[in-house]
Amino acid sequence: MIKSAIALAAAVLVAAPAVAAEAEAGSFTYQGVKYDYTAEQQGDVKVLKGSAYAGKVPFELRVSKRTVTGRFNGRPVTFDVKDVKPIASKAAAND
Repeated sequence: MIKSAIALAAAVLVAAPAVAAEAEAGSFTYQGVKYDYTAEQQGDVKVLKGSAYAGKVPFELRVSKRTVTGRFNGRPVTFDVKDVKPIASKAAAND
């Protein structure tokens, strides 16, 4: 479940348009868990920092064209962007 939640977070944020070095804040709910985040473009990499479970589970993900790497609740995560299933919209993630 954690990998699918991380992949969903990446899918929601990878689809967001790149804004020149300005952090974008947002949140979404997936399977009853709220995720709060900021997303910042750093060159070719989008850096996602946030937390889940009411701030108890921190995460930081670095999304490039091909891979997502980072940490979720202190644990390292790595997966291919191609493994991320896109969602129709952020609103769909809030269901």
